[in-house]
Amino acid sequence: MNFILKLFVIPFILLLNACNPSMMEINLYTSDFDAVKNGEIVEVPVKVSFQMMGEDKKNLLEKAKNTAAKHLHPKSKFTISKGKYSNYFIVDTFIPMIKADDKVIKPYFKKNINVASLYYFPKYTQRGSDKVEFVFQKSMANVLNKKLRKINMMLSLQNPPKKLKLRVISDSKQQIRVGANSAWISKKPYLSKVIPLKRREEVIFVFKGGSDSVYSKIPAHIYVINK
Repeated sequence: MNFILKLFVIPFILLLNACNPSMMEINLYTSDFDAVKNGEIVEVPVKVSFQMMGEDKKNLLEKAKNTAAKHLHPKSKFTISKGKYSNYFIVDTFIPMIKADDKVIKPYFKKNINVASLYYFPKYTQRGSDKVEFVFQKSMANVLNKKLRKINMMLSLQNPPKKLKLRVISDSKQQIRVGANSAWISKKPYLSKVIPLKRREEVIFVFKGGSDSVYSKIPAHIYVINK
């Protein structure tokens, strides 16, 4: 019985750890919102962290790095650290924050490859607030995952991350309000919360993923309230 458990359960646990990022951190400035509304495409810094259990005797992470580099921003940086029981794979990269308009999106992705992006929806709600939505580009991710699985079946990039941190920093002269649903703020859970930000103030929204999370069904998002 113990042998059967090891044969089926342990690979399953390894698979879960390998597929979803353990952490994704995105930094946004409030001036980015205005720039995107005016038609600019802003490259947003992102840090993605993976944890793999067990030893990496075959240097699979190094091979995965060389493969992933072809599908991410050209200025992406990769860090691999090997521990006794776990290996850590960290990617510092950029994703576009882009206006949710086909006239802007389609030309961009014809020339650029990226597995994730932020879509900006101006005046999304009846109250006139804007929405910023984290979008996982499945078609592009599928191409990358096909190559990664040739290296090892446990290597792939799936959404949502186990923890998504979205940090909003105000560099605007006027106060701006930013809100989210089903998020954690300062280690406290909120069903719905709006945070007013003065210049040089910031807030971090934490969205917890997983198969039983609401964000396994809908994209993580925040609201920007200018009034």
